[in-house]
Amino acid sequence: MRIMAITTLALGFTLSLGIPAIAANVAGTDGQDSIGNLPCSAQEGQLLSDCHFETLRKEDGSFTVRVLLPGGGIRYLYGADGKVTGTDSTGLLASKRLKNKTIVHIRPGEMFEIANELIDGQ
Repeated sequence: MRIMAITTLALGFTLSLGIPAIAANVAGTDGQDSIGNLPCSAQEGQLLSDCHFETLRKEDGSFTVRVLLPGGGIRYLYGADGKVTGTDSTGLLASKRLKNKTIVHIRPGEMFEIANELIDGQ
């Protein structure tokens, strides 16, 4: 229990320093999942802020990105092979892949910037 508390404290400190993403060997996973921060906003006109995220991968190449939104909500983004294809939101989803990141918009005002290395297939 003490090791888990120290690991959690160390991880929380690392995330607060603004490190964009780290590979994590999370208990119960295959070591391919990632946690960290990514730029996001939850409302139209809101400045981007660092949002905690967790990327969960499956063997078939699909993934789920779970993002803690400003204000405390959680957004799920789903996809495969480097493309975001769905969300748990009822808003309209649009995404654009750039050289190093994918920009995801969920209308009316959510936006996420996800490093391509987090969502690219194995």
